[in-house]
Amino acid sequence: MKIHSTSKFIKQACFTCLLLLQLPLTMYAAYLPLACTNSTYETNIKTALMTQSGSYERFPAIDLNSNQQLNLQFDDMMPESDNYQFTFIHCSSDWKISNLKPNEYLTGAMFENITNYTFSSTTFQVYTHYGINFPSAEMKPKLSGNYILKVYRNFDEGDLILTHRFMVVDDKFVLTPSIKVATNPSVRFTSQELDFSVNMGDNVVPNPMTDVKATLMQNLRWDNAIFDLKPRFINGKILDYNYESGNLFLGGNEFRYFDIRNLRFLSFNVRRKYDENNIKNAVLYSDASKMSSPYLQTIDFNGKIVVDNRDGVVKGEIGADYAAVHFTYVSDKLNKDVYVFGELSDWQLKEEFKMEWNEKAMQYEKVVMLKQAYYNYYYATPDEKGQADLKYTENNFSNTENDYYIMVYNKNPFMQYDELLSTIHCNTMAR
Repeated sequence: MKIHSTSKFIKQACFTCLLLLQLPLTMYAAYLPLACTNSTYETNIKTALMTQSGSYERFPAIDLNSNQQLNLQFDDMMPESDNYQFTFIHCSSDWKISNLKPNEYLTGAMFENITNYTFSSTTFQVYTHYGINFPSAEMKPKLSGNYILKVYRNFDEGDLILTHRFMVVDDKFVLTPSIKVATNPSVRFTSQELDFSVNMGDNVVPNPMTDVKATLMQNLRWDNAIFDLKPRFINGKILDYNYESGNLFLGGNEFRYFDIRNLRFLSFNVRRKYDENNIKNAVLYSDASKMSSPYLQTIDFNGKIVVDNRDGVVKGEIGADYAAVHFTYVSDKLNKDVYVFGELSDWQLKEEFKMEWNEKAMQYEKVVMLKQAYYNYYYATPDEKGQADLKYTENNFSNTENDYYIMVYNKNPFMQYDELLSTIHCNTMAR
């Protein structure tokens, strides 16, 4: 009996191993450390965008204990639906996982199933489109601060699909911003200065010089955000952040753009469109370096994209097809890698957007599969910190139109987490 039992166990173990070997590798590609960033963990996940529900507003913040919601949408390039769940993770002001337990910052359930999905319609590229409106009555944050929305598969939080940042605001402080050309003469033609003050009102803050800190963000770019900015001085209830160096941003340039919401006819900055092997192709006009060009004001969307389909009967997210978009950047060969950069790359220097040097044509080239949309983009190179640098491709000007966002945090004296007590959105055109 003992020998028979052991033999049966070995057979079952071998059968299980065989099944595991036959499963797709993508099932195991997502077992990676959690990143508290906007990230996708599988190559079949595309076009993950978070907005305030019912609008194109990208700033991912809602008020605490309100009925406001955010909306996350993404595509899975598979013809069938998958079993996805999501939850929230509380983070510190600098986007590290906080010491709070889920039951301390969540009310209701600890996770939700994603049941809102639709299959693509009349598209060459088949995909399943998912949408999440959150928070809901089933699960919502009960503390302010930074959060990660984590999507995972089959109730296994280690099988990551994507993560996305959002914020919950307990609006207690009053922010007053002031954007201007940099005060420092050495950078006044290339940089913008974001000064501001914080009125703490009647709120009790025992040690604002150490416990209150601000995060500054340009055009929803987390890669060059300024973290942990402390007050310069305190005047009663007013915290002053009028710096000359700690709050500077390179101005960048106006964004390049193209429009592929219609793939049947030519559109903005698209030179040619064609179908090949059941894949739609859009060839953009060649882009030249702006490194030596003067500033030219143009209307843009500050790096963001707008997904839509204007070809047929089925509009919007599920009717929008994917196309192979051909980028060409004409330049001398740089001693740096060149990337296509913007919201289309999650504001990151991603490998799939890294361009290739064509020695014969003396230009950089890249083909990327992108969903039908109106796109803004830059060409960027990595700086010494690995962040996107526009100096060698786009140039920097102090009069470029940019969006800025300020978030002010306070160390909660009882639970020792970073509570978010004020946010504001401002634009250089208002200065």
